[in-house]
Amino acid sequence: MRVSVVIPAWNLWELTAACLRSLAECSRGENLEVLVVDNGSTDATARELEPLGQGLWGADFRALRLPENLGFAKACNLGARAATGGLLFFLNNDTTCTPGWLPPLRAAFEDERLGAAGPLLLYPDGTAQHCGVIFSPFFKVSHIYEHFPGNHPILRKKRPLQAITGAALMVRRQLFSECGGFFECYQNGFEDVDLCYALTERAYKLTVVGESVLYHHTSQTPGRFEHDLQNGSLFLQRRLRQIRPDMHRLARLDGYEMRIDPTLFCSLALPETRERELDAAFSGTTFDAAACAAQLEREPLWRGGWLLLMDHLEAAERWSEALTTGVRAMRFFSQPEVKRRLLRLLRKQGLREEMAQLAHVMEADMRAAQKDDPTRRARVQRMRRKACAEGDAYLAELLDGWLERYGQTNADA
Repeated sequence: MRVSVVIPAWNLWELTAACLRSLAECSRGENLEVLVVDNGSTDATARELEPLGQGLWGADFRALRLPENLGFAKACNLGARAATGGLLFFLNNDTTCTPGWLPPLRAAFEDERLGAAGPLLLYPDGTAQHCGVIFSPFFKVSHIYEHFPGNHPILRKKRPLQAITGAALMVRRQLFSECGGFFECYQNGFEDVDLCYALTERAYKLTVVGESVLYHHTSQTPGRFEHDLQNGSLFLQRRLRQIRPDMHRLARLDGYEMRIDPTLFCSLALPETRERELDAAFSGTTFDAAACAAQLEREPLWRGGWLLLMDHLEAAERWSEALTTGVRAMRFFSQPEVKRRLLRLLRKQGLREEMAQLAHVMEADMRAAQKDDPTRRARVQRMRRKACAEGDAYLAELLDGWLERYGQTNADA
């Protein structure tokens, strides 16, 4: 089936050019057309796009130019209306492809009940950016297993998903049209998640195809997050009744647990029994830093391993490696002991200018965690009642644990 690749772009010509060249290099012989929707660019895009596209694809390339920046949704919808392929592939211009990315993604649509699919997205450093969108009990949207090593087997596991990212999303053109395309009242955010709910309410499935890999430089467009608050509010107005917290359930399917910190920030963690097993394995008198680092590649959610490795590198005065390890650990954990160690390292290094902002944020987070906030207890109690009403005993148990540790225990249960 012919694939129409729709790429919205606004300035950042060097990124767009790299995206197009990698797409051409990694898609040779494939049946596709490429449509770039230029959202009123004022840089080299205006003069360089057409020649490069025609040189790479000839008649299978089209440049659609808008007089001004109308945003992601309107640009993508315009490209979809001009497309001729049976499958649409919406692609951000800050991505690059890898060889063989297209066949497994297209093959996934042999399942007639598949509504949309995306590839595994990696950051330029080789760690995971996206293998599925998840929702915390407090409707915080995030990417499951973000920053896991890109070769980790868990990234390629199939799981039930409510949403996937629009940074690289394939959907049947007819079905996209039936859903009304991307909802155009959003301003560069939540259009993709909203579309996913339009698909799932029609009983279509979503998946991430781990055999298809792209690199994503993420949110390079200036002002990308300016409208997050308004977009989030609009999304909840439209889709609140459809959203089901799934972070805790998906974690449990993979042998992990969801933890809720005092500020209601939710993260994934190892079960305590597994954490203790790994701690004991590395608690001997001779610490093998290389073995610990290798184990962290296999199990990035081993908190004790990050702390051990940070301490070892600090004691050896390997400051740069210790700081790098601490920053990596902070991607997974919000616990005070991780923050305290990293702050200590930053201070020993004189709070280098590029790290000062990180230190400020960490200190603010630690103060917030210590502050009593009755509204948090009320939110937890509301979510606990909702979990009980929906028969989600596991989530209710987790929320009970938060109330016992940080708030009033089931005060109005």
